[in-house]
Amino acid sequence: MIEIWKRSELDRLSRAHGLRYSKALGQNFLTDRNVLEKISEAAGLSPDDHVIEIGPGFGALTVFLSQAAGRVTAVEIDGRLLPALREATAGLPNVEIVNEDFLKFDLPGAISQGAEGDEAIHGGTTSDGQCRCARKGKGTGKGKGYKVAGNLPYNITTPIIAKLYERPRQGQSASVDGAREGYGDTADCEQQECSSSVDGARRELDAAPEAPCPPDLAVLMVQKEVAERLVSPPGKKTYGAISVLVQYYAEAEILFPVSREVFVPKPGVDSAVIRLRPRDLSGDCTETAARMFRLVRAGFDMRRKTLRNSLARAGFPEEALLAALDSVGIDPGRRAETLNPREFYALAAALPRTR
Repeated sequence: MIEIWKRSELDRLSRAHGLRYSKALGQNFLTDRNVLEKISEAAGLSPDDHVIEIGPGFGALTVFLSQAAGRVTAVEIDGRLLPALREATAGLPNVEIVNEDFLKFDLPGAISQGAEGDEAIHGGTTSDGQCRCARKGKGTGKGKGYKVAGNLPYNITTPIIAKLYERPRQGQSASVDGAREGYGDTADCEQQECSSSVDGARRELDAAPEAPCPPDLAVLMVQKEVAERLVSPPGKKTYGAISVLVQYYAEAEILFPVSREVFVPKPGVDSAVIRLRPRDLSGDCTETAARMFRLVRAGFDMRRKTLRNSLARAGFPEEALLAALDSVGIDPGRRAETLNPREFYALAAALPRTR
């Protein structure tokens, strides 16, 4: 096994394949074996698991994931890295390398590839857009749901999370809302060395045939400031639209920090590893959730204004808005940053279905 987490080995592969790191793609490669092992352990992998790895790079984390999971699908956008990635994962038959932008990756198609005798795990969607997921398999990592792991590029953290969790409205591809419209305060490039702008983080996605099932578990390394935003409670300055998105769909926790000193090249900020466990939303309506996130974006676009003012300015009829706020016991003088995800959902459910 190539010890790809060692800087000397990383340098050797880079020289052998004539590679230079790309700032535009947010390439910072982890060189700490202890951190890699902790990420893999946090995913709680078994031979039954299929792991989708986002941005494997040279394959350091891929190797550890493959030792515990039944199947690893490593999705890498940078085709220049593929020869080095294949070299690092040679002899690992349970690793599949896909050269594609994860935001355009056919996630439902990948997770529905069942082993012989297994049932496909993606069984389509219900009339309101909810996912039907079979959970039957034979221990091959191809028939019991899926997990996600990866060191996310800072400049596209938000649309990646939206792709994994946000359910689309009927007739809309998964995570188009998240990637095209953004989440108000999602400046993922803040205080970091990357050349992408927020517009780059909102790149359009190819239409997916169906909404993906959310992962059984996601263990992701992100910018430390973004991690703090994802788990922030209402009322804090760090609480924003992306906080509502993540906390509505998943239970989020920060597992441990990761110093900038253990990356090559060294980024300008520290990172943190987060774990996301999906919530049971079987009783919620997808259309209401989609309407909820229009409320969330409108509220946080003018976060210093009251709900009455920010939502009315965004086009929600004031009379219906006030009636809805009253019916769910929310003071119209509150700001969006004080509402938790369930309060946003209750408000969306109380509003007339005109938007």
